[in-house]
Order: sequence, then C-alpha cells, then structure tokens
Amino acid sequence: MANDTVEVPGARLHVERAGDGPPLLLISGGGGDAGAYADVVPLLARTFTVITYDRRGNSRSPFTRPDASITPATQADDAAAVLRHHDLDRAHVFGNSGGAIIALEMVARHPGRLLGAVVHEPPLVQLLPADSAERRELDDIGRLARDGHVMRAYAAFGAMTLPDPPRIFLSPAGQAVIAAGTHLMLAAGDLARKITRREPDVMTRQLRNAELTLRRELPAFCFDFQPDLAALAAATAPWCLATGRDSVGKPYHTPSQVLSRRLGVPCQEFPGGHVPFMQHPDDFAKTLTTILEGFAA
Repeated sequence: MANDTVEVPGARLHVERAGDGPPLLLISGGGGDAGAYADVVPLLARTFTVITYDRRGNSRSPFTRPDASITPATQADDAAAVLRHHDLDRAHVFGNSGGAIIALEMVARHPGRLLGAVVHEPPLVQLLPADSAERRELDDIGRLARDGHVMRAYAAFGAMTLPDPPRIFLSPAGQAVIAAGTHLMLAAGDLARKITRREPDVMTRQLRNAELTLRRELPAFCFDFQPDLAALAAATAPWCLATGRDSVGKPYHTPSQVLSRRLGVPCQEFPGGHVPFMQHPDDFAKTLTTILEGFAA
C-alpha cells in the first residue's frame, strides 16, 4: 500500500492506494478515516486500484485554514482532487453514510469523473417530514454535542449505527458511563504514546474526530444540505442507492428509499447494517464488485 498527501483548499489530505485494476475510491462517513475500510481494501485490491483517504479535518488530514469549509460540495471537490492527483480521468466511487452524501454530490457535480457510484445509506433526513422519528433521533444526538456532551453524543451515534446495540448505549446513564470511560481511555492512550511513540489506532483517531463529526458535519450534512435533485435526475454517470439488510428503521434507511422512489434510481441491498465493510467484509466486497461490474454491462 502506498501513502500520499493531496493539497486541497483549506486542508491536506492523507491518501492511501492499493491494488491494480479499474480505480475505486472509497469515501468514509462519520469519523472520516480511511481505516474504516481496512478489512475490505485487501479484498477489493484483487480487482481494483483502491483509493481511500481521511476526509478534511479528520485524523491525518489536518485543516490548513481554521475556517475551511466542510460542506458536502467542498468534500466532493476534495474527492475529485484525489482522483486528479492520481491522474485518473474516471473512477468508481463508493460512499457510506456521510461519505454517501459526498458521493451523491459527486454524481451531481462531477458526473464526468465517475465510472459509477454507489451511495450507501446517506442520512438525508432533511428529505423526511420535520416530525419524523429519524430526524428527531439525529437532532437529539446533535443537541447533546452542542451542549458539550460530545462523547455521550458519540455513544448515541455509535448505537444508531448498530443493528442491535448493547443496552448500555441506549440510556442517558449508560451513555454517560461510556463517555467517562472514553475520556479516561484517551488520556491513558496519550500518555502511553508519549512513551512508545506509536501512532494512534483507527478507533482512537475516530474518537478524536468526534467533535468535528457531531458539532460541524452532522448539521452541515443532515440539516443544512439539500441535494440537487434536478442535477441528480439528469446525471449521465451510472449510479445507485444502497441500504443494509439489517438497517430498516434507522435514520439512513428511509431517506435512501425515499430518494430512490423520487428519482427512479435503483436501491441495492448489502448484507448487514450500516457498516457492512466492517461487519461482513467478504460479502461486502462480493456485493460491491457485482454492482460495479453491472454498471459496465
């Protein structure tokens, strides 16, 4: 695997590349870290040139300006910049969750860059009624973060992504216990790394991204952003929506179905829930490869 950096307006992106074959860009969701796809990159790299990256402001992709934009449009431009950096005219794109919203913006803004796009479970609750349960759930998480309870909010956020979360994740008291334990773990990890000089692991990096994820990205992606339905309907690149078999009732399942019906775009099904590339890496890689090969048929 080769690592590189890509300069974009307001940020410096950490990029990883593996394999040989048709290019495939994987865009991560909340936490914005290439490590989310670590289990499936070796599988997909048997067929594709797989490119992953830490999204702007997350993990190893620091902002170079404190006021740098994080909008989906800006991040779709980042993804296009990563492709340009690798001299790729076009690529397949898979985006999950918040990364799916970025993939959707690529369909609208950069269709000429796409061999095909899979938009997996974008949490577009702004397409749902204002009093919908899905919107209320995300708003409650955002309110916790805005009130300064970021790690409690992150526990609730984590529970939302699991088909059957442990009970401790579901109550305010349980979330408070998890938050306290997380703060202690991060402090102990920081001390250990000062001694060992080891780089933080994926989970530590994502926990460090929690404030950006919940206080800035969540409102920007799930409440302020409006997809360009006309541009999506007119897009020339092949693309589809996708959901997980175990995601029914989650805030990212219904919006995918709504958008599929509204635009007449197919909605494919993946095994597992919101993060099938972590839960079922082999089945995920097979399903994604089948969908991408279908675009070329």
